[in-house]
Order: sequence, then C-alpha cells, then structure tokens
Amino acid sequence: MRLLLVDDDELDRMAVVRVLQNPSLVKDIVHANTAVKALKLYEENDFDIVLLDYRLPDMECLDVLSQLTQHTEKQAAVVILTGMEDNETIERNCIFAGAQDFLLKKELSERHLTKALVHAQARHALNNKLIETHKRLKYLAENDPMTGLSNRYYFEEHLRNAMQRAHRLNVQLGLIYLDIDNFKLVNDSLGHDSGDHLLKQVAQRLQEVVREGDMVCRLGGDEFAIIVHDLENETAIGALSQRILEQVREPFALNQTEQFITCSIGIATFPRCASTAEDMLKRADLAMYHAKRAGRNGFHFFSEVLQEQIIHRMMVENELRSQRLQNQLVQYYQPVLNAQDFTVCGAEMLMRWQHPTQGLLPPAVFIDVVEELGFFAEIDSRNRQLACLQFARWRQSGLIDADCVLAVNASAQWLQHEHMLTEIERDLRQIDLPGSCLLLEVTESVLVSDFNKTSARLRHLKQFGLKVALDDFGIGYSSMTYLKHLPASILKIDRSFVQNVPENEADCRLLKAMIVMAKSLDLEVIVEGIETLPQATLCRALGADKLQGFLFAKPLSPDDFEHFLSSHQPARYLSLYGEPDQAG
Repeated sequence: MRLLLVDDDELDRMAVVRVLQNPSLVKDIVHANTAVKALKLYEENDFDIVLLDYRLPDMECLDVLSQLTQHTEKQAAVVILTGMEDNETIERNCIFAGAQDFLLKKELSERHLTKALVHAQARHALNNKLIETHKRLKYLAENDPMTGLSNRYYFEEHLRNAMQRAHRLNVQLGLIYLDIDNFKLVNDSLGHDSGDHLLKQVAQRLQEVVREGDMVCRLGGDEFAIIVHDLENETAIGALSQRILEQVREPFALNQTEQFITCSIGIATFPRCASTAEDMLKRADLAMYHAKRAGRNGFHFFSEVLQEQIIHRMMVENELRSQRLQNQLVQYYQPVLNAQDFTVCGAEMLMRWQHPTQGLLPPAVFIDVVEELGFFAEIDSRNRQLACLQFARWRQSGLIDADCVLAVNASAQWLQHEHMLTEIERDLRQIDLPGSCLLLEVTESVLVSDFNKTSARLRHLKQFGLKVALDDFGIGYSSMTYLKHLPASILKIDRSFVQNVPENEADCRLLKAMIVMAKSLDLEVIVEGIETLPQATLCRALGADKLQGFLFAKPLSPDDFEHFLSSHQPARYLSLYGEPDQAG
C-alpha cells in the first residue's frame, strides 16, 4: 500500500508514521504539508490511500476532498484525520463528500489505524468496481456494441441537447440520415457475418470523413446518422454528404473479394426543418426515402413540398392496404373514332379514383404507389373485369355494334401475374364477350421488364382473338425492335407527336413518317391527343385509321358515355372535314 499523508503539523505526521509499524501494509509514505503540494503529488503519482488532515492552512478540507475523489484518472481511498473533538456534522459531511472514513487523532493506535486503512481500501475497491460496472453499463446503454458508435438512445439525447445549444447560440445544426442501398442482398448472398463486417467498415469510414466534434451514430440495421454542429450553410452539409457518398462507393474487402455498395442520404437542418429532435429525425428519414425513390446513391434535402408528397404517399398506401382505394376506383371511357367516317369504333377504359372528400382523382395521383407496392395486378384485373361487363351490356342494348373494341392498359405486374391468361379467358366466356372486342395496350416500359415472357403471353391472347397495341409509341428507346418481335396489330402514336402540328413542319414530317412506317408493317394506326380540328384533319389526311382526344370527348363516366353514343352524329364531322386529302 502506498500512502499520501497530508498534514501541516510535522509532529502529527511523525505520530502517524510511528503508529504504522506494519511494513507489510504500508510500504511507502509520502508527506505533504499543504493542500496545494498534496494535489500536485497526487497528480504526479499513484497512491492507494490518502490520509488528509481536516484543517489545512491553504484550502478547505472539503474542497481538497472533492478534487481527490472526483479526479477523472486517479482513484485512491481518502481517510480524514482531525485533532478536533468528535463532531458528527463534520464527519457526515466528509463521508457524503466521498471520504471512506473519519478518524480522531487522539484515538489513533496501530490496530485502530491499520484496521481503518484496510477497511477504507476494501470499501474503495468495491466502490471502484461499482463505478466501473456503471461505466460499462452506461457504455452498453449508449453505444452500439458492433461498431462502437453511439446508439439510437444516446443519439436522440445528444440531438435534443444539440438543438437546445443551437437555439441558444443562434447557430444552425445539420442532421444526415444514411441508409445502405440493397444491404439485404449482402446479407442474403454473403451471410450475416459479412454484413456485420461491412457495417463496421462503413462506421469507420464515416468517422474518418466527418469533422472533429460531429457525432456519428448507428441507429440500427444498416441505418446511420450524423449530427453536424455549427453548420455554416446547407452547401457545407451537401459537400459533406457528397464526400460520404464517394467514401462509401470505394470497394470494401469482404470474403477476400471486393464488394461495391452505395448509400442514400437524407438531410434536415435546424431551425429550418423542425423544432424537436423527433421531427428532425423524421424529416431526415423522409428525405432519405426520397433519395432512394430517385434512384439511390445520392442525397436529398428535406422540404415542405417533400413532406406533402410523403404524407400523400402514406395516405395512398393506407387506402390501398385497407382496400378502400380499390373499392373507390371507377371506370371512365374515352371514345375512339374511325378516322374515315367518324363512327365510334371503340373506347379506352381509364381508371379514376372517386375519393370521398377530394372528388375525382386521376391515376397520376396514385398510380406510382400502386406499382411500387405491387397492387397493379389486382387493380388491373378488377377494372378489366368491370369494364368488360359494362361493354357487354352496351353490346346487348345495341348502343355499340359488334365491331366496337374496348381498350385496356396492361401493366407489367398484371402481364406477369400467374393466372392472367386463364382469368381473361374465363371472364370473356362468362359474360359472352368475344376476344376480338378486347384490345390490350402495352407500353414499351412494360415490355422491358421481361420481353420474352410478356411477348409469349400476348401471342397466346392473340390466338384467343384479343388485339394488341403498342401504346405511347415513339417515346421509348428501342420501339422499332419491339415492333419487329411483338405480336401487335395496332400502333398508338403518343400525343407528344401531335401537339405541335400542323404549325411545326418538322413535327408534321415526323408524324407522317411514323404513320407511313406503321402502314408498311401492316399495322393499324391510332393517334391519341387530338385536341383541334387542324390536328384531326392532318392525321386523317396522313392515313391514320382511328382518332382519340379531347376534340371528340374527354374520358366519360358510363352514363355520360351512353349519352355521347346516343347523341353522336358522324355526319356532322363529315360535313366539317369532307373527304380526306392525301398529304404529300
């Protein structure tokens, strides 16, 4: 045991030395006659016990005791000695301040002092173990055991404190929310051990790229967060996010091979984005989600517009999962006219959402969420069934003739649906509607997902009598290739090629070339987006077979469509157009 003896009275110090006759207990005694000297010795050396006189000439005993017991690195048991009479108040104050014992000088004996020192050291050792255990538990409570970063609990506490500080100092605070793209593929293909190793490497790289004082945390799974203090402007946090993206893009060593990953980052700033830590985290998370939807491997700042978009998406998702949206979908029909005699030769079924409070909503409001969540096959199938049933009723009532064709849009999810073929055949038989009355409109984006499988299914349906049209022709990248191999008999020219004709000569030549090419391939041509008389006149003159657009009618409810059929007068259009000229 090494002992620091602190007493301004040399005689008292010598008395203590004489009492401690057992050399096996105390091997070294260091003397100090002032508090300042004692604290200096304590700082420079290691001691097991400090015997501290209650009365010192230069400092109060409790102040010295506080510095000894609260030292961040040194740990020694402190026993107070006093020459005063027994005073319970002083003794209690010293014990509460951290002293292990309180002894009267007049009662000192070898047995008494030795016992006090041993007990003090034992109690101090137990106290140190308790402190170490508390530190370990605190570390586990505040840190992620895998990466060593702060965990979600400590992060949220730190973020709250950081926001209070930023408010007090009138400075900005930044929050970066990071998620590894397609991390599940790493776990599934390489195993969870490799996934854990990857997370450790990502944590290390994040710590290397941030500034000193900024805090990196693992929120859980493959999600990380960074608190950026004293943010100068949003450009600075954008630059930091870009450096993070570049760091993560560098190859990782996993299983003796190089693996390449990317990440998506959402950014929120205080005070612009939120006033609470919870809202700050939510907004950064929303921004990160937007970055993923935008293609991953990038960052996005939170904005009020983004929040409105996300809230809307959540609303649509809830409506989908509860089946309310599906039950509120209605079918609208836009007439398709024969370009030569202006009779109604078909109709395209278009979905609308009859929202109970927002009114009639177009597909653009909900279609992206439907596709992302995988509800397209269900919705397409249900709407096709209802449209075919409606079309059969119109045939039976004589509102449309036997050659009239119902066009429905076919999504990739529906075309890949396992029972799609049998469902169409069954439904047509049940309502006694021939296959020739149904036209499937397929866009190039749908074909890209699995052209061979999709093409095979469409061939089967064509054998059953269905017609196939390539929709939105001309806006993709390889439409000519699909025309060659797709079992399509109809080409539907996108509205974007009509909107500037006949005023724009280049667009006129392009439209003519498309129609001539389709005719050379024995394809029927439907031009959509007809809004003016000159547009209809040109398309008719160029040889288009059918016309569709607002000039004739907008998408109509079933009742309005019936009214259109009853009131439609082809002769009126013939009188306006006359016989089509052959445009050169």
